[in-house]
Amino acid sequence: MPRGMLCALVTLVSSVGHADGIAIVGGSPRAIGRAGAATVGDDGGGALLINPAAMARRDTVRAEIGAAMIDDTVQWQYDRTGTTVAPLSVARAGSQLAPLGAAIAGVGDWIFGAGVMTAAVTDRSLPRPGDARGDLMAAYEYRYTGIGGSYRRDTLSLGVARRLGDSLALGIALGASRVRVTEHRRIWAGAGTTRWVGSQTDDVDLSFDASELFAPSAIAGLLYAPVDSQIELGASVGWARTVHLEGTAAGVGMATGPTVVNSFPPRASLDVRQPIAVRAGGRYVGDRVVAELDGDLWLATAGSGSTMWWIQGMQVVDPMQAPSELQQVPSRIAQHTHVALRTAVDVALIPGFLWVTGGYAFSTRGTPASRLSPSFGDLGGHTVGLGLDTTAGGVTVTLGWSRTWALRTWTPSELRVD
Repeated sequence: MPRGMLCALVTLVSSVGHADGIAIVGGSPRAIGRAGAATVGDDGGGALLINPAAMARRDTVRAEIGAAMIDDTVQWQYDRTGTTVAPLSVARAGSQLAPLGAAIAGVGDWIFGAGVMTAAVTDRSLPRPGDARGDLMAAYEYRYTGIGGSYRRDTLSLGVARRLGDSLALGIALGASRVRVTEHRRIWAGAGTTRWVGSQTDDVDLSFDASELFAPSAIAGLLYAPVDSQIELGASVGWARTVHLEGTAAGVGMATGPTVVNSFPPRASLDVRQPIAVRAGGRYVGDRVVAELDGDLWLATAGSGSTMWWIQGMQVVDPMQAPSELQQVPSRIAQHTHVALRTAVDVALIPGFLWVTGGYAFSTRGTPASRLSPSFGDLGGHTVGLGLDTTAGGVTVTLGWSRTWALRTWTPSELRVD
């Protein structure tokens, strides 16, 4: 499951003053070239998502505008019997734009920040079996597991940091997000027929599109940066309320099997629980070399292992039994506790003008192995990032690239014909 990102970031700084398949992973686009290592070193707009105390490192008035292009692909192959392997399916969803804009200013020992950014985005779609002929079981083994899905979280964040003496700073940021989820999958609706379980003629094709306009979040952090030391330390804890999504549902039956009848325009709802994010890190600041080491922990809350779409206004009519209300359908969104370890190094090629950056991260699987799906599965993996920073006349331009090589996983699945 390769995941590639390319970004550009411009930072405008005043001339007055002095000194990454749903979890929020990274902050600003400049963290991309550092493989997401940002808990201590990101004192720009990304600090509003990762560690707001880091804004206190500088009291200059500064503004940021940037964007990341994210390409999230997945490869899926089903081993039906242990000896019979289905064809390899490759997702080809388009790249997603993740913009960021932020402004930060200091007033005495207080630093205030505001930003609008895409905090999380994923979009996947495997080939759709709508126009298929012949044996669906051979070509589209994943149709019950998940054909496609997307998740996007756009956030408005306001933060403040306060210096306490020369070494310590505390910070807090409050966010309000618009979250949208789409999902496309099939269920088998042939329980009342004499056909075999999994017969494609008894499929019902379902698609969902739901959103919430106000999903609150908060993050608190600290930064310890002694003036007489080259070591800086930082930590933060982030919380996000369960997202309550409301939207539409659509269903289509097969020509010779069950049909879908709508009592009224179907509605769908979904609750997605959010993990608690705990981050900590340290940074060495030298004259020409800066190095950072971070650890991230996402603590899944109770009930995160499975989610359910609740549906109103949709009936499935089987020719061999009475109509039945379709009231709930399992979503393929599933989360569990996972961790990531990140490190990054910045080297000054031309002091005061040009820096080159590199980063590496390893993250464990964010989805339970038995509930992995092509639409929302998070396999974790190895991430490598590269970047360039150049500064002239109070303007900094950052270019970054990163790629994740996911860990290939073969595991028994709980996802059946539900």
